[in-house]
Amino acid sequence: MHVRLVLVAVLVLSACQVPPVPGVSTPTPTPTGTVESGGSFRVALTADATTLDPWNANEANTQLVTRQIFETLVDYDVGGAKIVPKLAETWSVSPDGGSWTFALRRGVKFHDGTDLDAAAVVLNFDRARQAAHPLRGAAGAGSTYRAYAALLEGFDDASVIVRAEAKDAATVVITTKLPFGPLLADLAMPSFAIVSPKSIRDDPPGWSTPASRGAAGTGPFVFRPGAWQPGQIALERNSEYWMKDQSGTLPHADRVVLRVIRDETARIGELRSGGLDAVRDLTPTALPAVKGDPNLQLLVRPAATTTYVGIAAAVAPFDRVEVRRAIAMAIDKSLLAATLFSGVGRPASQLLAPGMLGYDDSVVEFYRLDIAGAKRLLADAGVANGFATELWYRSSWRAYYPDPKRVAESVAADLAKIGIVATVRTEDAVAYFTDARAGRLPLWLGDGGGDSADPDSFFPDGGAWAGDIVRELLRRARYEADASKRTELYKQVSKIIQQDATRIPLVQADALVAATKKVRGLVPHPIGVETYTQVWLGR
Repeated sequence: MHVRLVLVAVLVLSACQVPPVPGVSTPTPTPTGTVESGGSFRVALTADATTLDPWNANEANTQLVTRQIFETLVDYDVGGAKIVPKLAETWSVSPDGGSWTFALRRGVKFHDGTDLDAAAVVLNFDRARQAAHPLRGAAGAGSTYRAYAALLEGFDDASVIVRAEAKDAATVVITTKLPFGPLLADLAMPSFAIVSPKSIRDDPPGWSTPASRGAAGTGPFVFRPGAWQPGQIALERNSEYWMKDQSGTLPHADRVVLRVIRDETARIGELRSGGLDAVRDLTPTALPAVKGDPNLQLLVRPAATTTYVGIAAAVAPFDRVEVRRAIAMAIDKSLLAATLFSGVGRPASQLLAPGMLGYDDSVVEFYRLDIAGAKRLLADAGVANGFATELWYRSSWRAYYPDPKRVAESVAADLAKIGIVATVRTEDAVAYFTDARAGRLPLWLGDGGGDSADPDSFFPDGGAWAGDIVRELLRRARYEADASKRTELYKQVSKIIQQDATRIPLVQADALVAATKKVRGLVPHPIGVETYTQVWLGR
């Protein structure tokens, strides 16, 4: 996912506890004794996967595949962002916060029959961290280790991880340059999953390609030779999977079949005719067909991002805080959420998602809708008659941001009520973000999220746009291992952003997953991809 989707085992993502949405099912735990094992769970991809290497899986279609095969040291809980054990049963941090010790789960084997041990974990981290590692893979877009660089500050000496070492066969120690608060949340992301060293060494150039003879992880489903065909990847049940549930065995499905169907109308047609069991993250145009079919259900993927208005605060008249606050007071976020976000949007009071470390529950509204008050602020700033400007948006669609153009037009219509005439414009994504972050776009729509579910990755530019104080607070939060201290630092950041109004939160919106009503145990995850370990097919 692009997800730029904290830390610590105490976090619970309360955003998952959202009010019921009409026509949307709330997943419930699998009831004891009623599971029906077997069958093929068929899911649509919007594009083909690019690699089987989880460390280079940079978008949702690819991560959905790798997440079924490979597992991480720690994980997020089902449907949330609490850090829970996975391949590591327990972990601890040194008193100085600079060393993390992970005790591996014993008896776990890779799909190729080799043991999961500390040496295997170390090799995975070494090949990502060391640019010259012999098993790193050929240079190119498929082997850039983007998530590692983005979350852990780079490779070699730049990496915040100094070393990963095997203390013994079942113990891994990861040492960082400084106490590093986001580490656990980062390691829970699919891009840090552990691959069998044997499967890499047996075929260094080909193990992660469609011709792979068996990319091996420890996950619930197994990749067999020939499983990746044009437009489809079919994974088989791991009969030796280490995890169990109350039914006695996991996973429940015999196979997971991931089919590429690029056109959404075709995807929904296949779902309705029985050719698919689930379709991920719908656009608003698909909702009527799904809601109108008694054989289908809608499941919520909780919000982990915030749509916002970015402001070039160095450009007049936006250099006046009164103007920025007037903009915040003029936008009807409740109407925006209700009309343009598929019925699953909520007005945002801050940039971080509810329940995330640092989210401030005491702040229930960024600025109250107040047209008269906004006009008074413009008068105080010397622009009582308003002014003309531009409002830019990125045209590409996101599940949590379904119609950027209409959102921009709605915001522009609200600004017109206080005399700000904003011409709506767009450009391609690369130029858009370059221009926005450089301050060349006076007003622009952003969709803030992270590469992990830690607030650290929600501020990829270090908060430079918010000034020196925010930048220092974010730096302190990054290099602090104490979760309670990090929480207070991020709350301070949110308060300063609210006062300065350099970013105006608009809406936090869930995404919707469609499935047939025979699908049970499917819980969409905020990071954008989930495992199908507990999915089963009823009658």
